[in-house]
Amino acid sequence: MATTELDRLRRRLEALEGVCAEAYQLAGAVGAPARVLDQLHAAAEGKPLPHASILPIGAEDCAEVADVQAVLRRVSDLLAPRVYETVGRRGGQMTSVRKAAAARRNGRRGGRPRGSTLPVHRT
Repeated sequence: MATTELDRLRRRLEALEGVCAEAYQLAGAVGAPARVLDQLHAAAEGKPLPHASILPIGAEDCAEVADVQAVLRRVSDLLAPRVYETVGRRGGQMTSVRKAAAARRNGRRGGRPRGSTLPVHRT
């Protein structure tokens, strides 16, 4: 190999190690799993890689993402009953041509039953 080619490869290796060092910082900031941090640290230092691969990895494997998802679930659990209540109330108040026609038909037949005619047996 020519000296210039060797110098180019050395510069490329240094650049890639620098990218791995930056990726290590980013992975640490988002709470990436230890195996990811170990792999990036070794690559940044030019040491043998401890794992064959860091994949598969998903966003939920990172602590920061998992924390945000947990907060969103708690907020959803707190707000869901109120949202369903509000939507149900608004839906019950809605009027339409079909709903009005059904009410008129029901009214012609005597309207809605107001109470049970069957005796109630209590024990």
